[in-house]
Amino acid sequence: MPFKGGIKEAAKMLASLSTQERTRILADIAKRDPQRAEVLKKEMVTLEDLKYITVKMLVELLREVKIEDLALALRLGSEDLKTHITSNVSSSMKEEINSILNTGPRPVSEVEESIEKVMQVVRKKLDKGELILSQDGEELV
Repeated sequence: MPFKGGIKEAAKMLASLSTQERTRILADIAKRDPQRAEVLKKEMVTLEDLKYITVKMLVELLREVKIEDLALALRLGSEDLKTHITSNVSSSMKEEINSILNTGPRPVSEVEESIEKVMQVVRKKLDKGELILSQDGEELV
């Protein structure tokens, strides 16, 4: 049976590997096809993965991300993600996020641009080990 799934499935497989293995494989891919390696890196982490960060990590993330960009990005996020973010920020930030979420329609391109700004910071923090996404709910020490 042939492999089906493309970039998204390959990114899922890479994301399940240890950091060292993932780094090694992405480096090998980058030698042959740098653009494909970048696409894989981007697909490995999505906006929805932010529901797995701790409150402390969220605070650290908000030091580098504009609240407006995060709020706009959340327009395309799930209700679970919106709840996770808004229940773990100060009441004033929650009001600001909700205000942006509840204003009139915005162009999709503007929202996608905000998502990319947020995700650039997320990927940078992941690479530095400043952010950890624990999907299994296991407590981190």
